[in-house]
Amino acid sequence: MAEEKLSVGSHHQGLYRPIGWGEALATDSVSLIAEQKRSARAYAGRSRIGGLALLEEPDEVCELRVESWLPRPADVVIDFCLQRQNFIAIMPGAMQVIWSSTETGELGGTYHFRWWLKNVVPVQWVAFIDSYRPGSGFSDQQVRGFFRYFHHTHTAVDDGAGSRYTDTLRFAGPFGARVDRTLLVGQLRRTFEARHQRMNRMLPVLP
Repeated sequence: MAEEKLSVGSHHQGLYRPIGWGEALATDSVSLIAEQKRSARAYAGRSRIGGLALLEEPDEVCELRVESWLPRPADVVIDFCLQRQNFIAIMPGAMQVIWSSTETGELGGTYHFRWWLKNVVPVQWVAFIDSYRPGSGFSDQQVRGFFRYFHHTHTAVDDGAGSRYTDTLRFAGPFGARVDRTLLVGQLRRTFEARHQRMNRMLPVLP
């Protein structure tokens, strides 16, 4: 069963950072990822609801963590999450791919979707993968969508015959912190609990 944790806070320092392939990420690679993220936002443009997405975390954000035990090893779970078709399959509600840079998620990849808020209001969502640790996690940031700021980190750690998988969301919505705490966090919790339930059904039947 999914477990959720909620906190409201400010910047977290050094918890997540872009990771390149191979050895530790060099300073020029960090700059490259930042430049690619700005380019992805320029491609995405301004949302009618969220406005121009923030690339830097604002002073006040909500954090939501949803955690589940899943019946496959950590590397299989992370690879599953990086497949575009699986991302669509685990999302509750309708979702359509408009464009993506690759079929499989990778550092620097950009993914453009359309989903329906409450299955009524169409919202364009563009995500940029800004960190990647092979077999253990990755993170993506919204560069266009409903939120002013939205950063999502996926992590998995081997645990017995399966793994402990965690979605960590740090976000600021378009209507202020009070709405984030009283309305949006509950909706996100339900959405990600539903995603975990679908992952729990899909992962055991993978080849």
